[in-house]
Amino acid sequence: MYNNILISDFREVFQIFKRIQTVIGKAIILGIMVIGFSFASTTLVHASVETNFIQQFKVPITKVSKENHLYPSVMMAQAIVESDFGRSELSIQANNYFGVKGSYNGQSVTMDTGEYSAKGKHFVTAAQFKKYPNIMASIRDNAYILRHGTLTDPVYYSGTWTTNALSFTDAAMALSSTYATDMAYGNKLNAIIIKYDLNKLDSNASSNDINSKIEASLKKQLGTSKATAEVAADTQSRITKIDKSLIPKSIFEKTWNQRQADNTGEVPINNILLEKIIVK
Repeated sequence: MYNNILISDFREVFQIFKRIQTVIGKAIILGIMVIGFSFASTTLVHASVETNFIQQFKVPITKVSKENHLYPSVMMAQAIVESDFGRSELSIQANNYFGVKGSYNGQSVTMDTGEYSAKGKHFVTAAQFKKYPNIMASIRDNAYILRHGTLTDPVYYSGTWTTNALSFTDAAMALSSTYATDMAYGNKLNAIIIKYDLNKLDSNASSNDINSKIEASLKKQLGTSKATAEVAADTQSRITKIDKSLIPKSIFEKTWNQRQADNTGEVPINNILLEKIIVK
């Protein structure tokens, strides 16, 4: 009798434990589902923001880039990095998607910005940035800067031009030591271009620059310029247009023993002296 009561109590406890285990298991599964759903939702939101940004900027950036012989992929990557897909305060408040400092038609905003010293040390400082009336103004101004450089060096960003850079990779890397103080800037741009397949925007971006690209390729391989090549070619071709005799006149003069009147009109050559010149 006593044993039967113990067995019954044990079974009841076991059933209660089993129910608790089932409830806990369901709670854990539900929690995992909620976390997974939240993560998926956040990922979808981010993906949506990124996709929408690229779609919104694709047409104007491609148009302006091609008009200025620049790589659309590089400019798009710049807009993404500088504005965080349009989520930065600078892009929201000032339509400034490229982190351009200064003022635009007298309009500007002051923002904190991260910079790098010559030794690569990061620091934060306040700076004045251009405030644009709209997105297109920001895109066009960035293209103008890349094409016209600085007041003291109009070809400062020439490494980004399709006539000089053989690919978007070279153009992006040219911005590391010029556009930004961050030496990893070019690598960041290239990483963005690859991640989002932005190089597709470059289709026929420089189809009219084929001759210039061939010249740029030669410059890169030979380490020379067109002017230098022309000088070299001109120097090599002088053999066909000698301005003055390479052989001294004395070679063609008759020796003392040969200075006799003759009717042949032939000019004898001193073979010994000629041989010396050829050897030299």
